[in-house]
This record gives sequence, structure tokens and C-alpha cells, in this order.
Amino acid sequence: DLETFLEEVVWATLRGEVSVAKAVEFLSQTQLSSKDSLQKLLADVLWLVGFCATEAPSSREMREEFSSLCSQLEKEAVLSKVALAASLETESVPPSVCQVAQLRKKQNQAKTKARYTITRFNLLREHSEGYSRLLYLLDRLSSLEFEPKASPEQVGQSKEVLIEDVIRLIGFSNLCPNRIIAMTIDIYERRIAEAEPCPLAEPLVDLLRRFPAKRLTKVVVFQLLAHGPAPPVGKDAKPVPTPAPPSRPSQFLAVASLISAGLIDLDVLWSYLDPSDAAITQVASDLSTKYEDELSNVTKIDLAGSSAKDTEAFNRAYQAFNQATHQKFRLAAALISVNDWRSANKVLLHLRTLCKPCLNHYIRSALCDLLKWVIQPLLRPGQLRLPHQGKPTLESTFGCTRRFSFGLGREPPGDDPVPAALQPVTEVSQLLPQLKQVLEHLEYFMYTDVHLLTSLWKVLGLAVKRPEKTTNGASGSSGNTLPAGELDGGFLPIVYRNLLPAASLVPHNAHLSDVMWSLMQQLSVFQRSMIYSCWETSYGGFLLKYVFEKTKLATKQILKRVVSNAEKRDLVAHQSNFHICKLCHSNPIPVIEVMMKDVEIGFNVNMILPYVECTNRCSEMTADIMGYVLARSCARPVTETRVFLNQADATLSPWLTNLAEFAGRFYKKHPQTDLVGLLSVITKRINSDAPEPSTTGLPQKNYKGESLIRVVLENLLEFMGGHVTVRDMTPEQLLALAGGPRLKAESVSYGKREDQTRKEKARKALFDSIVDLGLVSVLWYSLSQQRLHFLSEEFSEAHSGGGGLKLLGLLFDGNHDCFLKLTEFLAQACNRDKYTSLLPSFQEIFSMFEPAMAFLVVRHGLLPYGRGTAASASAQKAAIAEKVKPTMAATEAELETQQKLEMVVRLYQAQPVEDEGLSLQFYITFWRLSLQDIFMPTDGYDKAIAGIQAGQKQIEVQRFKMERDRDYAHSREYKNLKKEGVRLKDLHDKLKEEQLQQKLNHEKVLARLEQEKTTWFTKPSPQATAAFVSEMICPRVLTSYADALFCCRYVRLLIKLKTPGFQLLDFYNCWTIMLTQNIRCCSEREAQIFGVFLREMMAYVYSLRRNEKTYEAEMKGNPCFHRNYYEDPSNEAVVEYAKYTDIIKGHAKWEGRIYKALRQNLDSEDWMEKRNALLLLSQSCETFPVVEKYAKGVLSCVENMRDKEEMSDLKTFANSLIVKLKSCSHNWVDKVEPPPAEKGKDDKASSKDEVRKVSMGFKNPLSVVSTQEKTAQSKAAAKDVKAQAAPPAESKKEANGGGEKRPREEAKTSSTADAKEPKHHKDAKEAKEKEKSKDRDRAEPKVAKEVREVKESRGSEKDAKRATERVREKDRDRAKTAEKDADWKRSAGTASVPATASLDERAEKRRRSERDNDVIITGHTTR
Repeated sequence: DLETFLEEVVWATLRGEVSVAKAVEFLSQTQLSSKDSLQKLLADVLWLVGFCATEAPSSREMREEFSSLCSQLEKEAVLSKVALAASLETESVPPSVCQVAQLRKKQNQAKTKARYTITRFNLLREHSEGYSRLLYLLDRLSSLEFEPKASPEQVGQSKEVLIEDVIRLIGFSNLCPNRIIAMTIDIYERRIAEAEPCPLAEPLVDLLRRFPAKRLTKVVVFQLLAHGPAPPVGKDAKPVPTPAPPSRPSQFLAVASLISAGLIDLDVLWSYLDPSDAAITQVASDLSTKYEDELSNVTKIDLAGSSAKDTEAFNRAYQAFNQATHQKFRLAAALISVNDWRSANKVLLHLRTLCKPCLNHYIRSALCDLLKWVIQPLLRPGQLRLPHQGKPTLESTFGCTRRFSFGLGREPPGDDPVPAALQPVTEVSQLLPQLKQVLEHLEYFMYTDVHLLTSLWKVLGLAVKRPEKTTNGASGSSGNTLPAGELDGGFLPIVYRNLLPAASLVPHNAHLSDVMWSLMQQLSVFQRSMIYSCWETSYGGFLLKYVFEKTKLATKQILKRVVSNAEKRDLVAHQSNFHICKLCHSNPIPVIEVMMKDVEIGFNVNMILPYVECTNRCSEMTADIMGYVLARSCARPVTETRVFLNQADATLSPWLTNLAEFAGRFYKKHPQTDLVGLLSVITKRINSDAPEPSTTGLPQKNYKGESLIRVVLENLLEFMGGHVTVRDMTPEQLLALAGGPRLKAESVSYGKREDQTRKEKARKALFDSIVDLGLVSVLWYSLSQQRLHFLSEEFSEAHSGGGGLKLLGLLFDGNHDCFLKLTEFLAQACNRDKYTSLLPSFQEIFSMFEPAMAFLVVRHGLLPYGRGTAASASAQKAAIAEKVKPTMAATEAELETQQKLEMVVRLYQAQPVEDEGLSLQFYITFWRLSLQDIFMPTDGYDKAIAGIQAGQKQIEVQRFKMERDRDYAHSREYKNLKKEGVRLKDLHDKLKEEQLQQKLNHEKVLARLEQEKTTWFTKPSPQATAAFVSEMICPRVLTSYADALFCCRYVRLLIKLKTPGFQLLDFYNCWTIMLTQNIRCCSEREAQIFGVFLREMMAYVYSLRRNEKTYEAEMKGNPCFHRNYYEDPSNEAVVEYAKYTDIIKGHAKWEGRIYKALRQNLDSEDWMEKRNALLLLSQSCETFPVVEKYAKGVLSCVENMRDKEEMSDLKTFANSLIVKLKSCSHNWVDKVEPPPAEKGKDDKASSKDEVRKVSMGFKNPLSVVSTQEKTAQSKAAAKDVKAQAAPPAESKKEANGGGEKRPREEAKTSSTADAKEPKHHKDAKEAKEKEKSKDRDRAEPKVAKEVREVKESRGSEKDAKRATERVREKDRDRAKTAEKDADWKRSAGTASVPATASLDERAEKRRRSERDNDVIITGHTTR
């Protein structure tokens, strides 16, 4: 208030409101003149008002009034001249008080004197007594230790006394403050280096606080500058080298601690440190340039072979930067060492603009030690130690002095994101912020400190450890785990930005790899895949790119030496798995990329297995990364250079097949590898390939082929699931399909058997992955939709051009095989109840698939057929009375399942089978039974068991030999033999057990079928038989090999059970009409399956017709051999059975139908149709064709294909099939005997003719046609001409649409084709003669065939040759003429009306005579 009052008085005076005299008089009467404080207050008011009056643009009168006021105040002694001169501005001082010019001169002189005057202090030599006293006081101050121990108050009082003594000594002795500061800093440097904590150094810091910070900074700068002698003067003076600035670590540690205490200005000190920022930038630029050159040397091949390049340039530059002791680097490391993080962060951020500071050893080691100090509390509870071991210390790994505790409690955390100091972490929630602060500067260069890197992995592993479930099922939380948000947002970036790149730079370390996997395995598949992806992209960083390329180069060098059977002396090839494993510990991604690139290129498919064996010793993390790479390869989009399907030739791309096989073999080798990622990608891609509607309305020309990724799934099922598939199965392997899983596996296995435990582990892993992801229904639905798309009109129109059938066959067969493998795998990998739980509802299944596929899915989940039903309890009692094994009754749940199935079947039937004369029970029984139910492969089990027993005997013999040598205790071979013996014994026992189970199940099924057979054919009629073929046989026969065999065995079982209502002849008529239509519209797989079905079906008829007694025994009392359908088949008086001749006629007719359908394929122009025909014949040639006429026709077509076909694969296939058909010619039936040879004029010619007959094949020792059969055939032919003419008549009737006559052009073509047949049969006979000659003496010299035959006939060599050639020429002409006549006669006979019509007697006699005479002639033309 007084100040305001005085301001108002002064302003009133200046404005003229009050006169100067009155104002001075008023002020003089107050106490202003007597009190200094009031005078100072008035002087301040005058300064403020005077400044405004003189500086503001006011009138001159106000300035004069202010000057007058000041003069009067000085005159009346209200204010002294000194107060006015000291308070007012220079320009405002009145002249009466002081002249302004003189005042300015005095001020300048004072400033100059204060600036340039140097105080003369007493130095050490001049005042040794004072400095001695100072040293004594400093020593007391730096060693405040008392005995007994003093209290903190006493220590504080002593410290204050000593500091005051030092200050008084400085003033009393006029000692140099800079020298005292330097001495104090030197003592402080020694104290803080002694131990931590450093209580003796704190009093020295308190002493330094008494000095100005600016003076302290100057002293430190002076100490850190380089000081050398003065440069010499003179001509002969040599230049003195510039001394290096001091860079003592302890010195910088003391300076850093003073900076953290706020005693030294960091910015001022930094500007004086060496080197300059420009020099650091230049060094970093040179290092980067040399790094690029070194990287170029690794990635590029120098074809010129220049040796002028310095290969060690980068290494020298890197080591120089790493070991640089620059002052700025030292100061940064010291700031980190004293935990002054805010200052250290400031310095590091500045250095990062110039270079990579973490490349320097001192900065990097300081950051590493700080990070270890931060995480140490979390590691201590988990560290295991022996009783005699102490707690792990916090000492530096590199032996440097660290004083991290200096920063504790220095400043509480505030809003600043950068803390003043880092704190030790005691809870996981505090971990991530602290780690981010340090790792932001350290990056991934902590690789030099493996102890820290391992500790970080362990700490993060503890942080993400999954909570263990308690006894009540709840997840217990230890409170020491990361929240989900922090896990994804902060933890994962640390892993892929810092830890994994650091691990890539570490030399091969197996322990580190295990620690890394202990953390990674706790993450989800998605998290791991994201981490691997980011790790892969980080390889472009400094040093990482170099390591990446070096690893790829090393991998290529190792893989070049990989072979399937490496010799032990070749250490690289034989131990390639160890070398690959060593590389994969640190850098698995480049190793796997090189390997996968070789696999996808497909330079040698035989190297896939050796490549998989190279991963035998790899860690679990490497296997998991391999799974990620495989999933990524499967997820790559289709490009022009990377397609799934070659549209030109309709084949799978080699990279896809190689990738699929490698994936299957790899997961079989490493079943513990997670399959979730790969299966998810495969399922998503298969499901995404659903047909898309065309926007233009036109069909799509190119098939995307996304679903072809199913090849990977098929290989997983094959290798992991143990579902081995054989392309061309032998009869023994087909027979084993009726057995259990072990018999199937034993029939297709070869070579060394794998470990059963590993096999079961791999199967369980695959099954669990598919089930846990819920992929069963998804895969079934996707495959069903693609199956329907392949069979749609849209797909057919889009691919109706050349190769369309081949493409359809490839896609359809692949889809079907994948479906079969998946279903079979699920059925074998779990029990029936588990499989049933995986099934969707029956209605959903039947809506997805056609009946054959739907029942295939459902069949494995239904109750065993041998269990029977609850309603059959009375029948079971009767069976017990008759000493027949009763069937087990079904439960209520099973009966309910049966009722649901019947309801769904009725719902999805186009027409009820009851309307056709079949019962629904018969329909469901047919579909629910499998091949294992109706057929027992006893021979297959016996052969497999015999093979196992032989192997056991062989092993016993080898073991006995080794035991006799008494050098077997530590022999690896002996141990392997023992292990193999145990395996064989276990397999033998399990195979016997499986055989007994199969036998018991088979007996139960037969017992129930025997009970229910009378209810199957409710209305025996041709319609019922046709419905049986069309609704049951046709849909199932082409499903699989097992289903084809099931159909054959089921028909035989109906005959064996003497099923009433089933007629064999009508059944064969139906299926030969219906099923033969599928020959032209089937795929390769279906052609082979149909060939197996045809072979088995025709084999039964062939076995019946070969021996009449066999047929009579089979026919006796069997209603299946009735000629007609009877309402009351029990009436033997009206029942007529099929005769033996009927079977012969029917056999010829049925083969004629099949031949007619097959010939269309053989004569087709489409590659696929011809190949399918050849595939079918390759499977059925043993039992079809066996009628000589059709066999010759088929052989002629195949030979024609061989001669005219341009495709090399078809030519080769046809040629091999020709050999196969000719080798089966001894089984041909309905042969016509050749005419007897005319006798020659002399005995020599007769002997030559006999030789010719033998060579031409008149005497066929391989013929197995019995005399009774020939007699039966001749008698049947004498009674009815239809026995010989019926097959061609039937064939031509069907070809010409009824009973019309065949055109003459067709007859000519047929006769011409038949006339050419002897040429090929000649080759077959020569082959047979060569086989006969094998039994001759091996020492006999090789001579011409004709010469040897003539010697046997005891004729001369030359005459025999000439005679043989003449006879052959005559026979060829005679054969051609006879064949033409015979063909014309056969064509005339076949073109006639049926036998029931009346014929002209003359024509009948002529035909009979011609037939009797042609028996030998036609046989002569075809051997």
C-alpha cells in the first residue's frame, strides 16, 4: 500500500497536479530520510516511474519535472546521491546528482576490471602449509568412519564442521578454488570406484555443492582436455605428437555422477568433448560403406576372380568402432553406469543421429548391464543353486564398474515419459516400460551378452506362462503374468524386434534355442506365425542381412553333399543332419528357405526323403518354423509362374507334389510339430474354391485349382495317418483289403519297418489337430461341393475341348481319393463312439453326398452288423439249440440310430425299393456292410504270419551267430536285432488277435445274413434284379477297390447263401448291360476299379464253365441258378435250372457285350478314352477276354493302337498289354481246332511239316482246356448252332439295334481284321518256343531257330530251310482263304434270325457241315 501511495504522489507531480516543492515538502516530513528500507522503496518507485516517463513517448515537460523532482529530493536530503545513482537508470539520473557520461565511464571501468582481473591464489609450492591442511581435511571428510559407530546425526554434524573448515581454510590461506575442486574430484573418483554403495563419497559431493556449477564445469572441462608440452621452436625442432585426451573410465564415472547430481552442465561439457560430431558421422558412414561392400561379396559371384579386394576391411572397421574409447562414448556409458537415465537418453538420442551407438562395446555393455540389473529381481526366485552356492551377483559381465544404485530415490517419477532413473522390476506389470526404455537404444545388439539374452527369454517366459488350472477347473493366476493387451501390444514387438534378431547374431547355441522355445510354445499359433513373419522381415537390418546370406551359402554347401546313403568317412554328407541342426539353432528361416526352394524346384524328387532326414536333429522351434514356412507356401496366391495345375496337359505342378510329399514326410518325422496353421490354411483354401457364378453368363475357361492344395492333406493322411496307397495293387494286396488295418499295412509295407510308437504318435497328433479345429465336417462339405461342381454341366461346357476328360478325371479322382483317405483315416484313428460323435446328422450327410458316399461316411459309425437286433431273441434261442453261435443283441441307442437311418434313406430315395421287389432291409444291409464283414482273407493272414515267423527265425539265427562270437554286449547291430525281434513278436501277436476278431465278426455276420436272407427279394422278378444292379451295385462298384471287391463277394455270398429270388443269369445280363455303359465315361481310377470288378465277376463264370462237374455241384439245389422266376420255387416239378450249356452261351454273350463297349474306347481318338480302356484290360486280362473270338478282337485293336498311336506313353502301354494278353492266351476258350495237315509226298517233307506244326502252334502244351469240355462244346454245337453263333449274333444285334442284318461293309471290315491276326500270333508262338528252349542244355551254341528244328527232324540243314519257307508260304495263302470263308460263314450265321425261328433245311445242313469242317481251319488261322 505504501508503494502504491508513493507511486501516486510521484505521478501526480509529473503530471503537474502537485508542484514539485509541495511534493518534496510533504515527503521530507515523513520518515523516509531516517529509514533505509523506506528510502530503497522510494528509489524503486522513482526507477519505475522514471523508466516509464523517459522511455514512453511523452512530453518533454514530464522528463523535466522528473529531473527536478529527483534534484529537490537530493537537495532536501530525502534521498542520497548514492541511492539515486544506484537505483535509477543511467539515462534517468539527474545532472545534479551525477553526470551521465562520467557514470557510464565508471561503469565500463568496473566491468573491465571485474572481467580481466585475475585473483592471485597461493599455489601448492608457495603455500604448502595450507594445502597440507586441506589434504588433511579432505581425507577426514572422505573417511567419516567412527569406532564405535556414530549415529547419523553425529555423522552429519561432523561433515558440516569439516566442510566449514575447508571453506574457511580456502579464504584464510587464499587457496585456488579450481585446484581444490580438482583435488576433491580426484578423491571422489577413487571413492566411488571402491564399492557400492559409496557412503564415503557423499560428503565430498556436499563439499562440491558449495562451489558454483559453472566453476565445477570449467574444472571438469580442463581435466578432460588434452594437455601437451609447448611446440618446440627452431629449425631442428621435431613436431611433438598431439597427446590423446584422457578417457579413464573411473574419471568419466565420477563426472557422470556429478552430472546426475546437477553439479556439472552436460550441454557445456559435451561441446568440449572429443571427437566432433562430424568426425563420428564420417566414421559411421565409412563403416556402412564397407558393410555394403562385404555384403556384396557374399551375395554376388566374382567371375573374374579378382584378388585385389580387401576381404578384412569391414572386419577391421567394425572392430575399430567397437573398441573406440572416444570421450563422448565414454561419457554416455558412464551416464548409463550411474543410472542417470534422463541424461543418458538425451546423449544416446543425439548419438543415434550420427551413428549406431550400440555398436560401441562400452555403450553396449553398459546398456546390457543396466538391463540385467533391472530384471534381476524377477530372475532370483527362479534360479536354481546348490546349497554351497551363493546368490548371483550384479557384477558386470564385462568387468566394468557400475553404480546403478546412484539413481535410486533421486527424483520421483512424474509426467515426463523418460524417467530420471530406472528401477529394479519386482512385478511383471512394471517390466515392459522399463524394457522399452533400454531396448529402444540397445536394439538387437545384446547378442554379445548371451547371459543377458538368455535371462530376457526366461523373464518373458515367466511373464507369459499360462496359468495352471486348479482342482475345480478354474485357471489359477499367480499375479505375475502379462495381461492380454500388453502381451500383444508390447511383448510381441520386443520378441521379434529385439530378441529374435539378437539370437540370429549369436553363434550356434543349443541352450538358447531351448530357452526360446520354452517361451514360444506358450503362445498361440497366430502369435507365433506373426512373430516368425516379422523376424523374417527383420533380416534386412545391419549385420542381419550379412548373417542371412552367409547362412544360406553354408546351407547350400551342405545340401550339395546330401545323399540318400552317405558313407561314414564323408563327414559332411553322413553328418549333414548335425550341420543343418547347428545352423538352425540361430537362423532357421534362411536354412529352411534354401531347403524349400530346392524341394519346390523338383530337380530330383528322390532327394525329398534325404532332405527330411537332414532335419532329424533339429530343435522343436526349428520344426515349428518349418511348419510356418509350409503353411506360408500353401497360402501363397496363384500367379502365372506358380500355378497349381498345368492346363495344357492336365497335370499337377511339380512344386505342389514335391511340397506335399515333403510336408507329409516332415510331419511324420516330427509329429510334435503344431499342425493347426497348416491345416487351417489348407481347409480355408479348399473351402474357398467353391464354384463362383459367372458375371458374363459364360462358363469359366480356366479352372483356378485352389482346391488342389488338398494334395498336401492327402500326403499328411498318407504319411502321418499311415494310410499308405498303392497305385497298382497286386491281387494279394487287394485280398488284404478284406482284413484289418494291420494286415493292410503289412501287405503294402516293404523294407525297414518304422517304429509303431512313432507311427501312433503321428496319427494321434494329426487326428487331434483335425478334431480340435472342427475340420471334419468342413472338409467333407467342401469336398462334396467340389465333387458336384466337377460333375456339373457348367464345368463340362467350360472344359469340353481337348484334354477335358483328362482334366475332369484328374480333378474328380483326386477329390475322391482325398475323401476316401480322410474318411478311412478318421475311422482308423479313433473308436466307433468317437467317430460317431464327429458325424453330422444323417440328414445333413445324405444332403451333401450321393448314397454311395453318404453310406461310406456313415458306415464306420454304425453298430456292428453281427450284433443283430433285439427282435431276434427267439431266433437266437433257436440258434443256441441248433449249436450255432448266436448274435449279440443291439442296445436301445443302436436301434434308435438304425431307425433314424431308415427314415433318412426313405426320404432321399428317388423311388422306394419296395416298389421294385426289394426290401428296405436288404437295401440297408447291402450299404452298411463292408468287405471285412462278408469275406475273411484267411490266406492273406496266413501268408503275413508266415512271413513274420520267417523273419523271427532269421533274426534268431543272426543273434545266435553274434552270441557265439561273444562280442555282442555293446554291438549296435545286436541291439537292433533284439529290438526288431521284439517288434516282430508284438506284430505277430497283434496280427493273430486281429485275425481272430475278423473271423468272429465274419461268423456273426454270416449268421445274421442266414436268418434274414428270405426277406430280401419280396417280389422276385427281372425288375427286382435290375433294381439291385442299378440302385446298389452300380453306385457302389466304382467307389473304391474295396467296394468293387465287396460287390463281387456279395454276389458270391448271395449264391453261397442260396438266396431265394436272386437269379444269376439275369443278374449277369443286367450288369453287363448297365455297367458297360460306364466304360466310356469313367476316369483312370474308375477304369482300374472296373477292371478289378470285371476280373472278379468273370472269374466266377469262367470257373463254372471250365468243368461241368464243378458247375453241377454249385448248381445243385441252389435257387440262384433257376432259369426263370417262380412264384413257388419249392415246387421242384416246375422249377428249371440253368444248364451247363447255358453258362457257356451266356459267358460268350456277356463277353460280347463288354467287348462291344470296350472297342469304342479302343478305337476312339481321345487319349483319355484309349488309356482308360488299356487300364481296364490290364486289370482284367486274366479272365476277360477269354473267349477266343473277342480276345483276338481285343488283341487286334491293341496292336493297331501300338502301330498307329503317336503318343509314346500309349504305345508303350499297348505294347506291354499285348505281351500280357498273349501270355493269357492259354486260358482262352471256345477255340476252334485247326484242320489236319496234308501229308507230303515223302517222309522228309512230312517231317518238315511236323516241324512247322510245332513252330506254328498246333500242339499247345499250355492249353488247359479239358477233353470233357471239348466234348461238351462239340455236342452242344451239333445240337444247336447258337452255341457258336450266339455271341457274335448278340453283339451285332446290339450294335445294329435289334435283329437286323449287319451291313456287308461291316462284314468285310471284320473279315479283313481277322485275316491279319495270324501275323501277331506267330510272334506269340515264337515267344513260347523260346520259353521251351530254356530247358535245353545251356552249353548248346546259339543257332538259328529253323536250323535247330530241322536237326530235330533229322533232315539236312539247307533242305529244311527251303522246305520250311515253301510250306509257310502255302500255309499263309491257305489260311487267308480259309479265314475269309470262315468269317463269311460266321457273319452269315450271326446275321440270321434267332434259333427259335424256322430255317431252311438246306441252309441248316450246309451251315452244320461248314461248322464241322471249319473247326480245324479257323483254329489254324489263330494260334
